[in-house]
Amino acid sequence: MATNDTPSLWGGGSLDRLVEHIHAARLMLTSVWVAADVPKIRDEMIDRLVKAIIEANELAKEAPTKPEKGGGGVAPKAHWYRLFGYLVQVLDSLCSNVEISQVNERLLKIEKELRVAKAKSPQAR
Repeated sequence: MATNDTPSLWGGGSLDRLVEHIHAARLMLTSVWVAADVPKIRDEMIDRLVKAIIEANELAKEAPTKPEKGGGGVAPKAHWYRLFGYLVQVLDSLCSNVEISQVNERLLKIEKELRVAKAKSPQAR
């Protein structure tokens, strides 16, 4: 990956680590369709998102608080914290979807066990 040591429009220095984490997360998303081990990919995705959130937070801390000329009147720090917020939302959504899918799996398992128990019970006959 080529290095980007020039300051960005949002201020701060090198963006390589953040770009690397986001790119790796994107690759994991596309591999979910082919992969059999979805929980492992989900865990890796969470790890990558956490790393990207940490990087965005570090870049936000280093970014200038005053808007640059031609930057639209918004401080670079605000841009970085907006990106930070988006990444946190994605992580939150991923984690809540995990919880919902786990609850659904448990409910399906219980329903199946209840059907089997009902079929075996003497009252059902």
